[in-house]
Amino acid sequence: MWWWLGLAAGLLSCGLAIESEALLEQPSIFETTKRLLAEIVNEGLVDATIGGSKNDQYLYLHSHLPAAKNASKSFKVGLRPGTVLETRDGKVAAVVRPDSLQPPVVIGNGDGQEEEHNPEILFRFLSPWLIKDADEDTLNEIALELGNSARKQALIYGHPSHPYHRLCYAQPPLQQIQPSDIPEMLTPTLAFLSVPRTDLRVTGAFEAAIQPLLSKLEIPSTSADRVVVPCLSRQLSSVHQRFPNAVVLKTIDNIADAQASMRTLTLRPEYDFGYHLKLSLACQITSALRTITPWTTCGGPKFLPTDLWVFREVAAVSGAQDNFADAKHLSCILRDDLEARADANNERLMIAAALAQQPYNNTRSYAEILYNLHTTTDKQFWLRTYVIRLFTLVLPPLAQYGIGLEAHGQNLVARICRKTDEVKGFAVQDFGGVRMHVPTLKKFGVNFDSLPPRGATLTEDLHNLWSKVHHALVQNHVGLIVSALGLERNGGWGIVREVLGGVLEQQEEGMGRELAEYFMQNTMSFKCFLRMRMEGKYRDYVEREVPNVLLMGSPRWEEVLQTYEPTLHYT
Repeated sequence: MWWWLGLAAGLLSCGLAIESEALLEQPSIFETTKRLLAEIVNEGLVDATIGGSKNDQYLYLHSHLPAAKNASKSFKVGLRPGTVLETRDGKVAAVVRPDSLQPPVVIGNGDGQEEEHNPEILFRFLSPWLIKDADEDTLNEIALELGNSARKQALIYGHPSHPYHRLCYAQPPLQQIQPSDIPEMLTPTLAFLSVPRTDLRVTGAFEAAIQPLLSKLEIPSTSADRVVVPCLSRQLSSVHQRFPNAVVLKTIDNIADAQASMRTLTLRPEYDFGYHLKLSLACQITSALRTITPWTTCGGPKFLPTDLWVFREVAAVSGAQDNFADAKHLSCILRDDLEARADANNERLMIAAALAQQPYNNTRSYAEILYNLHTTTDKQFWLRTYVIRLFTLVLPPLAQYGIGLEAHGQNLVARICRKTDEVKGFAVQDFGGVRMHVPTLKKFGVNFDSLPPRGATLTEDLHNLWSKVHHALVQNHVGLIVSALGLERNGGWGIVREVLGGVLEQQEEGMGRELAEYFMQNTMSFKCFLRMRMEGKYRDYVEREVPNVLLMGSPRWEEVLQTYEPTLHYT
């Protein structure tokens, strides 16, 4: 069960767990708070300056509103010892990592000051500063969602920078999820539905592939004009609202365990079913409503290196409605389970993001613990080997075929040799976030006629594709590893630059050199999660140009900080 138990770092996508009042008083609540405060600064929603003494530094937040409207408010948060944040004209210029922040958070109104760590309360305090960016109702909803994220406390990790890293917010008509519901979500009840074939879009040999499972579970058969579709029982009210002709054949408990995404399930070994079930769940987890759009159910990309295993999405079913907002509420993807293949190859599987996590109350990451990394030299050597393996597998498909994998740490699974503990390769999952450059792939004979129009996986914009990969691979995945090893100011980014350049220069075909130049631009796009939420966007991005973290420590870094313009753009 590497998916959700591995190294006690499971549930990395949302970090859900059982709430207790005592835990709300512990530092774990700051995991949401530090993401919120860093994100507000990084998105340019406020200005930030550095103050305090040499050994007791604070990051001060300042409103963009005229001074007369916010003169009575003050806001500061502690900076970890040794934190270096570059400034321009007295204001913080580079991206602030959440891990650079530490308690206390001190807010002031008039003559009084108080310490407050609850992100919902802090966001309400800051909301008057943000009223030009969103209406009052939206700001109130965001505060509630931050409170929801903060109440799931036992596991403190999630997305490395998103303040919704543990959000699980049910959408009507689903009942709102309480912390006490989490055990059931980890071992969910499944419902098997009979649905008219005319209400569905079936992709691949879905019915043949799922039949062995239906037989073992003794699911009643149905007529030829109907299809049996599994769904989470928690999703039934949403399904019945949109698929009134669906009939429940049977519900079954304790046959599957939830993976990190909460809506993808691994069947228990005794059912000998070689696929995961990826199902719709009308809950907002981080930015997204975890339903499945029809274009996601049409298969994954090809042309990937052999050492980059693929959790192939071999067959699927989803709603046939023209309105995707309805169709996505009943979907099931059958995805390869690679556990048996890993066992046969003497490997174990681990979500890549787990390597950057830390055990509770421990200052060392799992990578440092597992690989016995103590000195800076040890960490630099391990980082180099890790990044070589990662870039060798992820970047060539991008440079040659225009296939951009959403290669953040939750979508890549590290394949680790049981004998040597070496990271031998990776496996990639979740093709809903893949981006494919249509003009390039058409040159290799790929036909996109079978995909429905408006699919978010397809793009004509090459640079937009490259930007998305930079965000997921460099800013998120590699950035998290570099930061966890304490190498941001100790040569880590120099190693990443060297490896990236070497891998791309070896590409004799494709656009390796052009891609390397693009990745080494002075600025890159930073995904603005809060602005997107404020403007009601998910599939459309709001991004901000920020200094390219890949250049940190290079001779160009200071020049970049002094010359960049923090502009917003929409894609």
